[in-house]
Amino acid sequence: MNEGLKSKLTVITAPGGYGKTTALNQWLQQTGLAAVWVSLDAQDNDLLQFWSYTLAAAGSIRPDLADAVSPYLSSLKSGAFALFITAMLHELNASSDEMVIVFDDYHSIELASIHASVAYFLAHMPAHIHLYIASRAEMPFPAARLQTTGQLVKLTVQDLRFQLEEGIRYFQDCMGLSLSADQVAKLVNRTEGWISGLHLAAISLRKGGNYSEFIRVFGGEHRSISDYLFQEAFSLQSEEIQDFLLKTAILDRMNGPLCTAVTGQAGSQALLETLEHQNLFIIPLDDRREWYRYHHLFSEFLRKLFRQSNTIRSKELHVRAARWLEEHGLIDEAVEQLFGEGLHSEASILLEKHLRSLHVKRGVLYRWLRELPESCLAEKPGIQFLYVKVMVEYNEMELAEARLRFMEERLSEPEWKPYTENVFYVSALVSFYRRDFRLADEYLEKFDRQTPEGSYIQMIEGNSYSINYDTLLCFFNDLHEAERFFYKWTNIWGARENYPAAGYQLVTYGLLLYEWNRLEEAEAYVERALESNCMQHYAIIQVRAARIAALICQAKGDWAQALALLDRVKLKIHSADKRIFMSMIEAEKAYLSLRNGSFDERWLQTCGIQSTDTIPLGSIREYLHLARALTECGRVDEALRLLEQLYRIGDENDWTWDKVKISILQSVVMYRKGELMKSVEKLETALRLAEPGRYIRSFVDEGPPMAELLREYLRLRKLNPTRKSAEVSMRYVRELLLTMTDHRKKRGSADSLLTKQELNILRMIEVGLSNKQIADELQISTETVKGHLKSTYRKLDVNNRVQALRQGKELKLL
Repeated sequence: MNEGLKSKLTVITAPGGYGKTTALNQWLQQTGLAAVWVSLDAQDNDLLQFWSYTLAAAGSIRPDLADAVSPYLSSLKSGAFALFITAMLHELNASSDEMVIVFDDYHSIELASIHASVAYFLAHMPAHIHLYIASRAEMPFPAARLQTTGQLVKLTVQDLRFQLEEGIRYFQDCMGLSLSADQVAKLVNRTEGWISGLHLAAISLRKGGNYSEFIRVFGGEHRSISDYLFQEAFSLQSEEIQDFLLKTAILDRMNGPLCTAVTGQAGSQALLETLEHQNLFIIPLDDRREWYRYHHLFSEFLRKLFRQSNTIRSKELHVRAARWLEEHGLIDEAVEQLFGEGLHSEASILLEKHLRSLHVKRGVLYRWLRELPESCLAEKPGIQFLYVKVMVEYNEMELAEARLRFMEERLSEPEWKPYTENVFYVSALVSFYRRDFRLADEYLEKFDRQTPEGSYIQMIEGNSYSINYDTLLCFFNDLHEAERFFYKWTNIWGARENYPAAGYQLVTYGLLLYEWNRLEEAEAYVERALESNCMQHYAIIQVRAARIAALICQAKGDWAQALALLDRVKLKIHSADKRIFMSMIEAEKAYLSLRNGSFDERWLQTCGIQSTDTIPLGSIREYLHLARALTECGRVDEALRLLEQLYRIGDENDWTWDKVKISILQSVVMYRKGELMKSVEKLETALRLAEPGRYIRSFVDEGPPMAELLREYLRLRKLNPTRKSAEVSMRYVRELLLTMTDHRKKRGSADSLLTKQELNILRMIEVGLSNKQIADELQISTETVKGHLKSTYRKLDVNNRVQALRQGKELKLL
């Protein structure tokens, strides 16, 4: 709004209840400027009356102006306005005092002559006069020239709507309600920051009752919300628009042709643009103004009205919508339309028809399948197999096995026989997740003999995030058994043309080879997954392959190539779960930056995960990166609590792969905290878990701190040679140390004793900068600087700055 004081016109447009008037009022009080305020309504659609009110309001500030211009009011009776406006402009020019003119609720004005007179006024208005217009609709007169010359400021819903922080302040400070941040977040999300919606919710909450239950059910059907939307939005529309609103409310998103198919009304695109122009709780979803959706609460309100008046026609409209969506390739949305109305039979037919082309989130798919009654499943083998596969992924093994046995009994029937190979494949999955790898292998052999070209069922959900584990290696307590399994199927399927399912084997076997420090072999397998044409469309394969390739690059010291690989894979992601995949990639980039000393603390604010989260089973790696970042920023205790939670998850699921990595990081973090003995105990846990599988990179990638810890572990073992409880061979520890030494030699100066950030800080100390000055220079906190210094002192075996500088010079670091 302050920017408007440098411009001629400021336009504030938003639906009712977004605080346009309140915001203007409070802003004017803060500025202390002279303001001409004109509140408008439908009765003011008269040229003479409009400018009479404006002149009267101006007269309260400038009586001389009103006296001078009043004689010209009569000229407006003829509909001509130039004489009156010219006189008014002349008087405004006579004073250089800054003035604000406010037209509030301008959407009430429909008379073309008023719009033309305001446009004329604007075109000739002196620079010290600023017009502010608040309206529910877009401006009815052209303002493009003002915009191109920088004389127009626009404020919209996005500027006015409450964000989470404002919601918390509003509920807690203004309304005196002790809601948690999570409860406020739910209300802000449900209302999309609509201020009147939040206010109505607050009034209801102040009456008492169960906050959580109220928030759970609060929506567009709530009485106070319904009353407001009916009175302030719906009832003011013509019958044609009311009918259009009610019928299109069944759609989650809409465009002109879809609305025409549903409503039967021609010109639907023009109607959508009219609704947007009127700011009638409609939101454009693209810059081309092709797709729209209604505000969530408005949509819920309209659907309630529609159910009350059109219960019979509702099914017909849903079927029309589904038919159009299917014809235009939007299968997932078509199925959702049918489920939304409880049309299970129609939905199951559509599902089976397009089984191979579904690209829907797993949670949505599982919801659909659970909703289907058995009568819709019984004679649809394709859907049955899909259901079993999803059950397996949700770890509902008993339910999956029971349904598999039912299907096996029907394989002799003609309509079920074509699905024989799918029974074998899903049986292999069940056996694998139950860790019966011999039986899984047998089923895969049967599957492979039956269908050597592969089956669509292998790649269902391959382009979505549908996993409850970080890697298939977590199911193996013995990595040598994993090697036998994945080597076999990687080479069988990987040798075939156009066999995308081989990608899962390639990335898993590549990761195993990376863990064993066989970098060149790992790189070859992962590159095949990244470069194979048939695997390009499967986000989960591409992201995992890029992640491993980036690890190989960092192991070779090529940080730039590692980051470039991760950035390139972003361009390949076209998935309903794109946001999740992007977050995975950013987490991996954060990990690399932590490794090379260039970590930006802002990732903690943008990563979307916190140490207090309920951790998804498939996201352990991302939360390990979070624990590293917290440690780097000096939040060591918080990191340790998170790691303890992660270890419990690994232990409950008996995932040795994850437990090794978590206990290693626990050890490093405790060492950084100065708890040496606890650190060594955690390291021993990691070594005991890791030695049977001969883990290597999990230790090597921790760099110098791990080398120090391993040496300390050897020293303590030598001091107590009779200790039998360790169950860790000294030879394995020495092999790890030797690998780390060889790795350092190969990397040379690129992996010096200190990280890049620690070396930067040491050089800043050399030129005399204080901790605060270093923090300002590097844009990190002073606590983080202290953490780096503590790590530097430990690595250099010194206790203060002077000793660190001396040692740095001796080692030629400075």
